Amino acid sequence: MVRMGTMASTVAAGALGEAARRWWSGEKSSYTDVVLNVANAERIADTLSRMRGAAMKLGQLLSLEGGTVLPDAFTSALVQLQASGDRMSPAQLHRMLGREYGHGWRDKFAAFDEEPFATASIGQVHRAKARDGRDLALKIQFPGVAKSIASDVDNLAVLLRTTGIIPRDYDLGPLLDTVKHQLRHETNYETEAASLTRYRKLVSDEPSFEVPLAYKDLTTHRILAMQYLEGEPIRALWQTESSRRARDRVAREFQSLVFRELFEFRFMQSDPNFANYLQRDDGKILVLLDFGSMIEISKDLAGRYRRLLRAAVNDDRATIGELVVEYGWLSPNDRQDWVEGLADLVLLGCEPLRTRGSYDFGASDLAERVQAASMRLAFERGLKRPPPPELVFIQRKLAGTYHLCTKLRAHVSARDLARPYLE
Repeated sequence: MVRMGTMASTVAAGALGEAARRWWSGEKSSYTDVVLNVANAERIADTLSRMRGAAMKLGQLLSLEGGTVLPDAFTSALVQLQASGDRMSPAQLHRMLGREYGHGWRDKFAAFDEEPFATASIGQVHRAKARDGRDLALKIQFPGVAKSIASDVDNLAVLLRTTGIIPRDYDLGPLLDTVKHQLRHETNYETEAASLTRYRKLVSDEPSFEVPLAYKDLTTHRILAMQYLEGEPIRALWQTESSRRARDRVAREFQSLVFRELFEFRFMQSDPNFANYLQRDDGKILVLLDFGSMIEISKDLAGRYRRLLRAAVNDDRATIGELVVEYGWLSPNDRQDWVEGLADLVLLGCEPLRTRGSYDFGASDLAERVQAASMRLAFERGLKRPPPPELVFIQRKLAGTYHLCTKLRAHVSARDLARPYLE
């Protein structure tokens, strides 16, 4: 509450300062220009990065929602959100371990490192060695996270509305309900262990991917015990002089994987945070982590995506217009310019799929163009309705995969990779 209140005050102060600066320099500005400035974006991102749980998760989700909610200054700041917030104190850590394993919890381990080597939005990760020699990564949930989900999400949504960052008439209700449901799902680490085991089997035919084992005997509702796997952050591929060939190979693997998740597995890891990917041997081995945010995709929903993407590849604007109504994004009585605007937006977003030959992700400004088109549709044409909730997390994964490919500066034929699934 203190952090959110402070954030509201600093946003208001930042807006006043920006208004004064623009007035002094003679610049014309609207309310949106004043409130939605880069400094305010950075203030909010910094505050959310220091908060645990739902507040930070919602900020990350909004940053990948496709540009239809937040302007570019906020998207740019929020997309940098990393789990660099507070850590549990030693006393909190010991209480959590005692609550989940019992008072003799130390007897379960030959060694336990009390300093976490990684943090996440709802937990932190410690290295340990089991008595039988297994090398472990233990993800331990922050205390109180599960209880605070509903209030954190609601309070942050109110704050974003009252500060004018999100239009007051933007219908966030279905999105907030979806976020709460997904976050409650993520706080059950026994469910995540089952998802990890299932996903490991699904990609067992992919030699490029490695998924850690889940250890059921040491996993509880709030502690996930996994095999510890070595690897460098995926960022090393673009922060060092990795070869173009290596970067293209990694991008192809992730593009292919997202199509398999959507159309073949119908089981998708929907959190494309770069921290969830490690790599070894110049990207020849890709380690996949964090299976809390998993979504089941019905056969019907996969079929809808297949029809929509096929229409986009064929430049069939009329069919796309019919499908956005059929799929419930718009109603049959909505304005025709909304239908046309959404059809144009779908075609634009599918640009990599519509490109024959390799698509140059490194040179692409597609994200900026999609965001600009989304904002025009919302503010100029008045369409302030988000996608149906069932699409939000899929769109998050597709946007995150695109973003990863741009960071890799990859040249990949997404059209060729998608073709087998669209026929």
